[in-house]
Amino acid sequence: MQMKWEYKVLTVDKFLSIDSDLAIEEKLNKYGKDGWELVGLLQRSYTTLGYSPKLDNDSIAFKRQIIEE
Repeated sequence: MQMKWEYKVLTVDKFLSIDSDLAIEEKLNKYGKDGWELVGLLQRSYTTLGYSPKLDNDSIAFKRQIIEE
């Protein structure tokens, strides 16, 4: 059986603004209860000569397994 995943990527600002009354640990636990696992941080690269950043802001990436019936 092949595992399939879905992903959710939020900017750090968006993540922090969701449920602003909760601490970061509580927000992560809330996502975890919904099956989301934090898999990484995507950092906005700094602009250098000739290259523009691919990300507008630092982002947080989550994944969870898709259960197919």
